[in-house]
Amino acid sequence: MTSAYVVRTGEKFFCSAEDGDIGLAPEVKEAKRFLSREEAEEAANEHADPEYEIVTVDIAER
Repeated sequence: MTSAYVVRTGEKFFCSAEDGDIGLAPEVKEAKRFLSREEAEEAANEHADPEYEIVTVDIAER
């Protein structure tokens, strides 16, 4: 398994919006996955309220 990182802000998770920007999704399975914690933190600092959380998720390799 490989780990990835998602950004949670409140009860929602960052996702990729249709216009390529950051949107919000209600479930972690719809969240945008970042390959590094630094990348997730950079996106969170730019787009989230200060109370964001970086969550590690496991993704199965195929």
